[in-house]
Amino acid sequence: MRSTRRVRIVGHGGNLRIRASGDWESEPLEGLREACRIATALDKLTRESVGRARDAGHSWTQIGQALGVTKQAAWQRYSDED
Repeated sequence: MRSTRRVRIVGHGGNLRIRASGDWESEPLEGLREACRIATALDKLTRESVGRARDAGHSWTQIGQALGVTKQAAWQRYSDED
């Protein structure tokens, strides 16, 4: 019997990580598809959070600092939210 594949976000603060459990080795392409779905969901969450930060009046400098990038890098990637 094949074990159920699961992906969970565990930890908190700076210790967040994604933990995969179950049989991902027998179907590596399904694991790759799942990783892509997770990356897409995280990108959507980040974009929504940047939009909320901008709506709250936060500067691109502050947003860049929160993302760990320069204000220009943040603006270039997320400025379509304005």
